[in-house]
Amino acid sequence: MLLNTTFPITRLELATLAGEQLMRFPATEAEYWALLAEVGYKADFYQKKIIAMSYETDIHGRVATRILYFLSGIFIAHKDKVVHNPNRPVCIRDCDNAIFSPDASVVAQPPEYYEYRPGMNAETTPIILVEVLSKNTRDYDLAEKLPCYKKIPSLRQIIYADSQKPHITGYDRVENSRQWLNTDYEHPKDTFLIHNTPVSLQSIY
Repeated sequence: MLLNTTFPITRLELATLAGEQLMRFPATEAEYWALLAEVGYKADFYQKKIIAMSYETDIHGRVATRILYFLSGIFIAHKDKVVHNPNRPVCIRDCDNAIFSPDASVVAQPPEYYEYRPGMNAETTPIILVEVLSKNTRDYDLAEKLPCYKKIPSLRQIIYADSQKPHITGYDRVENSRQWLNTDYEHPKDTFLIHNTPVSLQSIY
């Protein structure tokens, strides 16, 4: 499907418009999926807007890569779990069908998809989601995406890793409830659990 509206396609085009800031473009879901197939940057769809993220700092990329490394190691022997990178979107049906691209996710198998059309789909049943907080995405990640993430029935853990300093914020669902336990980790020797496996802040940062 070709885009009917002019949107920036490359990271350079988006950066020229937005710099390091988020850009929001009014759009239909059809335009979002068409854009996603063409662009070279991360984009979400929420409240009838495409939310585009143009710039990833070096430290943001390194923190995200380290967490993906640990997730891959933890779940390599779990054939019933799959680890995804930021290219795999997640759809939250109970949040106006928001479509977000977390920095990492873990999905139990077999997956359940939200399918816009053949070849264009998103996960609906992640068990773990990871976001790396940057200066330009922090408010969006915490104020807008977090409440939506908490509405995913299958989700058991949300991990926020700060890219500005060694700091992990974990949200763990209280079993069989809508309640979440929030814990902050900020000392290098602190450890947090991913699927009952301890991971230290020092190893991430």
